[in-house]
Amino acid sequence: MALPIKEIKTYHFYPSLRARACRVWISKFNGQPRSFNCVFVDNQGGAIQGLAKARDLPTFAATIIEGNHYEIKGFYTYENRAVNIVVAANNAIIDLKSNTKIAAIEPIQPYVPRYYFKFIDYANIITNSKGSRILTDVIGRLKALQPLEQVMVRGKMLENKREFMLENICGEELHITLWGDSAQDFDELALRNLPSPVIIAFAGFRVTEFKGKPNLNSTDASLWYFNPDIPECSTYKHFFAQLSVEIQQLPSSSNAVLSIEEQIKENRRTIHEILCMNPYEHKHLRFTCQALIVDFDFSNGWWYPSCPKCNKKLSWGENIYTCVDHDAITSLPVPWFRLECIVTDGEDVTNFLLFGKTAENFFGSSAYHYVYDKKFIDPSVIPPAMAAKLNKSMIFQLRFGAFGFTTNNRCEIIITNIFDDTTNKNIHPLETPLIEAKSSTTSKTSTPLSSTKQVLIGPCTPQNTITQLKIASSSLKTPSRNISLNKETSLNYEARRALDFEATTQQLSIDDQCGNVIEAEGSLGNIATSDTFDHLLPHLKKQRTKSSSSSKEN
Repeated sequence: MALPIKEIKTYHFYPSLRARACRVWISKFNGQPRSFNCVFVDNQGGAIQGLAKARDLPTFAATIIEGNHYEIKGFYTYENRAVNIVVAANNAIIDLKSNTKIAAIEPIQPYVPRYYFKFIDYANIITNSKGSRILTDVIGRLKALQPLEQVMVRGKMLENKREFMLENICGEELHITLWGDSAQDFDELALRNLPSPVIIAFAGFRVTEFKGKPNLNSTDASLWYFNPDIPECSTYKHFFAQLSVEIQQLPSSSNAVLSIEEQIKENRRTIHEILCMNPYEHKHLRFTCQALIVDFDFSNGWWYPSCPKCNKKLSWGENIYTCVDHDAITSLPVPWFRLECIVTDGEDVTNFLLFGKTAENFFGSSAYHYVYDKKFIDPSVIPPAMAAKLNKSMIFQLRFGAFGFTTNNRCEIIITNIFDDTTNKNIHPLETPLIEAKSSTTSKTSTPLSSTKQVLIGPCTPQNTITQLKIASSSLKTPSRNISLNKETSLNYEARRALDFEATTQQLSIDDQCGNVIEAEGSLGNIATSDTFDHLLPHLKKQRTKSSSSSKEN
C-alpha cells in the first residue's frame, strides 16, 4: 500500500512516496536563486512541500515538472520553520538531496487534482491570515490592473511593482501587489488573448492591512494561474458571463518614479548647492548631481554581514551573529553593500553613501557574489570591478538620510540611482601645484594603481573651506610579489588616487575631517573560503582596530 502523505512526520526516513507535483517555484534572495520548491499532493487529500538547496537546484528544476506524477525514493524529512509556510496541513518538508531518486510515473489512480489551493473568503482574510506564517490563496475576477512601474520603497531603493484588483461573486474587492521579480515576470500580454471574464487564482501571498482593508503582497513562493480548471473558476465564469466585465486600469502609485529622462534632470544641484541645503527642509526631496567618484572611503569597509531575513547589520558576540529583530542567526550572514563614495564635480568634494540594491545595480553584481564566489572577504580590499567605476562622469540621484544614523555630525547624502552621463559635459578638475603628502592610510586595493592628476576642490564639510586635493606619488606602492590578473579582474590603473586635503586657512586634523592620504596597496592577499567566514570576520575587525590604534599612537 502506498504511503499516505498525511502520515509523513518530521525527522524520519521514508523509502518511497508516489504523488503529483501540483506547484513548483524557485525561491530567490537579492536576485540570486536560493532553493527549488514544490508541493506534492496524493489522492487522499494530503500535501507536503519538497525543498532542494541551491547546489541541487538545477537537477530538480530539470526533473520535476509541475503537473506530472513522480515516485520519490529514499528521502528524509525535517521541520518546516520557514517564515512563509505554503502547506499548513503538514509541518514536515521533504529534503530533496543529490542522492534522492525522482522517477516519473504514470498518472496515479484514483485521480489526483492538478492544482493545490486553500482559498479563503475576502471578508475573513484579515481576521484569519494577517500576521500568520501561513501564506494565503485567493481567487477572483480580474477587475483592474496597474501596468508595471518602479516605486521608491521606504525612500531607499527602487522596486518593480504591479497592482491588481480582484472581485468576488459578492462584489467585494481585494487588492493584490506583486513586487520585484514577481512583478516583472507577470505576463500582461497573455491577458489580451484570454476570453472575458479573466479569472485568476493567486497562491502563496502574505496578508497585510492598509487603511483598514486587506492587501496581499507577493513572496518568493507566490504564483498565479489564469482560468485554472477547478470548480471555483467554473462558478465565477458562469456568474460573470452575464455582466459587463471590462478590465480597468489602476492609476499610477503616488510614489512611482519618473521616466528615465525626467529622473536624470530632476532638481539638478551642484555639490556646493547640496552642502548648503537644509536636510530637514528637503528630507523628502529627490535631486540629481553630475559628478564622478574619485575614490572610496573604506574606513567602515565596503560591505557588512547582514541578516538573511531583513538585511540589517548583524552583531558579533559569543561566537554567534545576532540580529536586532531576529535574534541569533544560525546560517551564514548575507554580505550587503555599504560604502562611502568620495565624489567631485570639479568645484567641490563630498561623500555620497551607496548601499543595497542600488550598489548591486551599479557594480553589476551582488556583494554575496564578490565575497563568497570571488573571495573578496576583507571589507577593506576593493574588488577590481569596483575600481573600474572610478573617475567616470555620472548623474547621481540623491536624497538625504537620517541624522540618527550618522557618525560625522553631517546628514548622509544617499545615492538612490546612478545614470550614465550622456550630456558629454565632462568634469575638468583644476590643476594645482603638487604639495608633499602625508602618509596615513585609509584604504587598500587589490592591485597597484597610480595617478598623477591634481585637483582643486572643496572639503566635505559644512563650512565649505577651500582646500587642496593633491596626489602623493610616494604613497602609491607596487607590491613586491607578482600578481596575475585575468581578463575578468583587469583594473583601471588610473582609477585610484592618494587624496590629501590641507586647508589654506586652518590645519585640518586627520581624525575630524575627510582629508586623509589613501595608500593603495596592490595585494590580493590570502582569501579564505566561505567555510571560514564566521571566524575570519571578527579577526579582521580586531586587526583593523589594532592597526588604527597603532597609527594614532605613532
